Amino acid sequence: MNRRLFLQTLIGATVVANQSAQALLLSGQGDLIVSIYPGTGAAEIDLHLFKTFTQPLSTALSNKLGKKVYTEPYRNFSLINNAIKDNRTDVLFVPPIVAIHAMQYGYQPLVRVKDLATGVLVKRKGQHVTRIGITEPDSWLGAMGRNVIAEHQLGTPAMLETVKTQDAVVYLLEQKAVQAGVLRTEKASKLIATGEYEAWDPLPVSPDFTVLIHQKLAANYAETVRQTMLTLPAAVTSSLQEAIHVPIKQFVTCSKQDYAVLAKAIGEKLPA
Repeated sequence: MNRRLFLQTLIGATVVANQSAQALLLSGQGDLIVSIYPGTGAAEIDLHLFKTFTQPLSTALSNKLGKKVYTEPYRNFSLINNAIKDNRTDVLFVPPIVAIHAMQYGYQPLVRVKDLATGVLVKRKGQHVTRIGITEPDSWLGAMGRNVIAEHQLGTPAMLETVKTQDAVVYLLEQKAVQAGVLRTEKASKLIATGEYEAWDPLPVSPDFTVLIHQKLAANYAETVRQTMLTLPAAVTSSLQEAIHVPIKQFVTCSKQDYAVLAKAIGEKLPA
């Protein structure tokens, strides 16, 4: 594909770009694509704003790698998982469930955001639970919430009301359409502070958003990408934070084994 036409496509249309994108460095074209899934808790932002917020990250990586770096947004689990399966991206910045999926297809983790993923199953005080609000099973909250509900026998699959975002779960709780919901700790704490809700069961703690690189690129580029992410200036992480819904003040090194508990909870085996 002509480079100018490729960039016009990338900047001009989210779905079309996602479907036609290719891993530039992996395919031998010399540049690098970073595919980002902002997460189900992230506010919807248009492509122009996404590019603005992620440009400082692209610049930081480009300066260290000596290559052009492009960021590409995904707002759909199916699209990002297909891109991973087909090796259509060079580097990923994705939630932990997607990261585990990527490890099955040749991507290896480099760094993760420092703060771990935590969540709580909350319920209305004094109410019998017949409906539970929860996000999609591909999301961290959705996967871990379903695991806790099943293991602790808190409800049945038929009781689950699946929605896309945490805000939708909160809305269902406030409208009394559900009596319980699975939320990140920050949102759960705000509800509990009202006095109308209580913590029902915590979710297991795990790594959160993760940066991965394809194993075919690891020997030449993994350490440079890792060190760049570990030393990002505050201005770069602050800008990136505008597009991502979890705290990302700092990155720390990680390995596949850090995801063992999470992988077991969702029924996946980590590759050797």
